[in-house]
Amino acid sequence: MEFVNLPLVFLVGCALIALLAKKNGYSWYLFFFAIAVPAPLLLLALPHMLGVEAASLTSVRLGAALLFPIAGLLLALRKR
Repeated sequence: MEFVNLPLVFLVGCALIALLAKKNGYSWYLFFFAIAVPAPLLLLALPHMLGVEAASLTSVRLGAALLFPIAGLLLALRKR
């Protein structure tokens, strides 16, 4: 299996969600930064909030990384 650059996939996904938001009348660049910027900060804060053992679980890290893009997708699908 080939290596997949996950940060790049994350940013492309956030960009696609932002373009969907633009189509529905939202500001695409504010939408992009609102869903892309908090996720890495949340990942950095996880060991301090949950402890190192819990924060190192794949399911916890994946859920934290996808929290803001999924919320952004739900908001982007709404008409303004």
